[in-house]
Amino acid sequence: MNNKEVILEQLQACQENTWFVSLLHSVDGLTEEQANWTPTDTSNSIFEIVNHLIFYNERYLNRFKDIPNEKNDDNNTFKNRKDLKWNEAVMKITEIMSEWTDAVKEADNNKFDERVSELAHLTIHTTYHTGQIIFIRKLQGIWKPDEGVIG
Repeated sequence: MNNKEVILEQLQACQENTWFVSLLHSVDGLTEEQANWTPTDTSNSIFEIVNHLIFYNERYLNRFKDIPNEKNDDNNTFKNRKDLKWNEAVMKITEIMSEWTDAVKEADNNKFDERVSELAHLTIHTTYHTGQIIFIRKLQGIWKPDEGVIG
């Protein structure tokens, strides 16, 4: 298996359950109220985490495609920059993850090899936040053990 195949497999695991829960499955079926809930005043909500993932995944995708990003003067990557409703945010992150898969498939091998480490970090980052989302759902009592993660 080459680097491109590994990254494509990691991107697929962010979109569909494998031996762990995918990002897209972790947010499936949530209401906006559930997505906005926080366990403490210093915690991020699921909605904020998804905003953060939209921010980074979109910026890195643009960079990968050689599309300039807008200047960012705001350090809060968890805020809803696009004023999306919850369902729109879920559709947006789904779209971005799908675009990532297409961009990697179509990438020239030299360009891909230059950025493989960056892409590996991107998928790890997404998976890390997926775990946070599942934990928040467990705190809310809305995660079903048969959904993939028990305990």
